[in-house]
Amino acid sequence: MAKEPKVEQPSVQAQRTYASIRDNDATVVSVLGTNKKYKIRWLKNGQVDKLSRLLIRKADTDNEDGKKDNALDEVLEDSKLACKAAAIYVLDGYWKLKFKYWFLWRWFYYIRQYDNMQLQELLETGKKKVPLGQFLMTTTSLIGARDTLMNMRTEEAERTLQELAMEQQAAMEKRDSGS
Repeated sequence: MAKEPKVEQPSVQAQRTYASIRDNDATVVSVLGTNKKYKIRWLKNGQVDKLSRLLIRKADTDNEDGKKDNALDEVLEDSKLACKAAAIYVLDGYWKLKFKYWFLWRWFYYIRQYDNMQLQELLETGKKKVPLGQFLMTTTSLIGARDTLMNMRTEEAERTLQELAMEQQAAMEKRDSGS
């Protein structure tokens, strides 16, 4: 018989993380080599969607048969992608993302000319601010609620359980006779 999992109180670090998510606390991150600091908050659905679309679009262009002319084009594309992702992380909220994104990533890329190394800390902090735990819990909770899942009739369920019991019994007999 399976052992019941022991339920324990959450650790202090887990409690701090929960409070940070609940209060939408900002983490201040500085760009390497500059005095510029940006606040990164917990990502909202619009930001996660925008980032997902950006990465999918990048993957689609990478999978095309057309090759890049040289390695410089690839490095520049990755710097542009890093600036776009950094702009998504910095802009908090639907309206800021809607109206300021097009300007901010260009500001990072063309005016400030941030490269991958300068944006590394900002991108790492933004990645940590994705609330994956909540997303995964919601997804697993909703899996059973789908009406597209096939349901077994009672006879099918009984037959499946009998087959499993017979297999388990045969395995136990084989193990007992072998020892």
